[in-house]
Amino acid sequence: MEKPRPKQSRNRWSFCRLFIAAVLSAVLCCTAASAALIRVGVAVDKPAVTFKGSARIKDARGRSVSVSGTFTVQAHNGSVRIKGKNYASPVTLSSRQPLVCDGRPYEGDFRLTARGGRVTAVNSLDVEKYLRGVLGFEVNPKWHLEVLKAQAVISRTFALKQLGRHNSAGFDVCPTDHCQIYRGTAVSNTRTDTAISQTRGQVVTYGGKLAQTYFCSDSGGATADVRDVWGGSIPYLTVRREPFPSQSPKSNWQTVLTEAEIRKALTRKGLSVGTVRSVSIVKRDSAGRAVSLKFTGTSGSSVMSSAAFRTLVGTKNVPSTFFDFSPLSSAPSSRRSAPQTRNSYSAKTEYDTTPLTPEQDALLESLIHQKRFSAADRVDMLMYPERRMHYLKKALGQNAENTAPQLSSAPPRPSLSAAGSGTGKLEGGKLTLYGRGWGHGIGLSQWGAKAMAENGWSAVQILQFYFPGTKIQKR
Repeated sequence: MEKPRPKQSRNRWSFCRLFIAAVLSAVLCCTAASAALIRVGVAVDKPAVTFKGSARIKDARGRSVSVSGTFTVQAHNGSVRIKGKNYASPVTLSSRQPLVCDGRPYEGDFRLTARGGRVTAVNSLDVEKYLRGVLGFEVNPKWHLEVLKAQAVISRTFALKQLGRHNSAGFDVCPTDHCQIYRGTAVSNTRTDTAISQTRGQVVTYGGKLAQTYFCSDSGGATADVRDVWGGSIPYLTVRREPFPSQSPKSNWQTVLTEAEIRKALTRKGLSVGTVRSVSIVKRDSAGRAVSLKFTGTSGSSVMSSAAFRTLVGTKNVPSTFFDFSPLSSAPSSRRSAPQTRNSYSAKTEYDTTPLTPEQDALLESLIHQKRFSAADRVDMLMYPERRMHYLKKALGQNAENTAPQLSSAPPRPSLSAAGSGTGKLEGGKLTLYGRGWGHGIGLSQWGAKAMAENGWSAVQILQFYFPGTKIQKR
C-alpha cells in the first residue's frame, strides 16, 4: 500500500497542477485567438492559375505529394491538374513560406477547386496575417503610426464582419474594393506590421456586436450620413464635421460631364427627361454635401440621389458628392468656427456660453480624457454644460504650447453652402462640377484621420470621433 505523501509534497503537487493548467489554458487561448481564419478568393473561375514555390499537395482522397518550382493549375474533367497529374478536387496547397500565385506572394494555405473547366484558388490565412496584405495598400505606411493603428482596427473589424460574404462562391471575401483590397505580402511593411501588432485582436463594437467600419479616402471635411448614401440608419454613421483641415490629392477637384453621359446615367436608372438642360441640388445635408439632384430636360424632370448619380456616371468622373456647379467659395466653413490660437481666449467674458459645434465638443472631450482640467473644472462643466465653450477656450489659451489635440491654424478648404440649392445649366452640352473629397464619405476619412494624428490625437480618439458611441474591444 502506497504511503501517504507529506502535506508539503501534496501542496507542491497541487501548485504544479494549477501552474500547468494555467499554462495550458494560456496556450489554448493564444491558439484560439490566432485561429480566426479568413478565406480570400484571389483567383476565381480562371482557365489556369500559376504558382511558384515549394508546397505540399493534399487532395480530397487523402493523396499527399510535394511539388516545387513554377507550376500551372488547371481544371481537367472535374479534377485539379498539376504538372500533368490529376488530383481529386478540392486540393490544398500548404507551405511554410509564402507561395506566389499569379505573380503575387501570399502567406497561408491555398484551396484549389475545379468546376466547369475552370479553377478557383482561395487563400486561407489568419486574419492578422491577412491585414498585412491590406494595410500596405489601403493606407500610406509613411503616415503617423496612430493613423495606421486606427486603420488596422477598422480593417480587422471590417474583415471579421464580412466573413461569409462570398460564401456561395466558396470564400469569405474578395481581394477588391468590394470587400477590401488585398495584395498579399507584396505590400507588407514594417510600420503597418507594427500597427497590426500593437492593435492585435482589437475591433470596433456597438451594442456588443461588430460595428460597420466603413472608410473612405477623403470626406472633404465632413462625413456623410449612411442613410443619404446607401439607405438605412446606423447611429454611429452620421454627419461628422472634422476638427482639422486636411490636404489630399482630391481636396479640390473639377470635372466636366457631357449631356450624353448624364442622359446615359438617367437611362440606366430607368429615367428619361429628354435632352438634359440643367441639374439642380434640391437637398443638402447639414454639412453642405449634395444629397439629391433634380434633372430637367426637354421632356420633363426627375430626381435622383447624388450617391446613385455618382455611381452611375462613374466614381472616377465624380470623386465625391461634395460638389457644386460654380467655383467653391474661399470663405471659411462652419467647421472652422472654433478658436484656433491661444489668443482666441478672452478673459473679459467670465463664461462664454456659445454652443459647441460637434467637432469642438469632440475636441473638448479629448482634452477632458487627457486630464487637462482640474476636478473642480470638470464638476463645473457637469453642473453647467453651457460653460463648455469657456473651458475649451481656456484650455487652448493656456496650453497652446503642448502636444494635446488642438485646432489647426492651416488654411481651410473652400466651403459649400449648407443652405439653399445650386443649379448648373448645361452650356455647349457640358456641365462643370466643382468639388472636394474622394469616396462615399461614410465612416473614417483617411486624410482626415491623418490630420487628427498630426495634431496629437490617438488611434482610439480618432475612432471614437468617426464612430461615436462605439467601443474598442479585444476579440
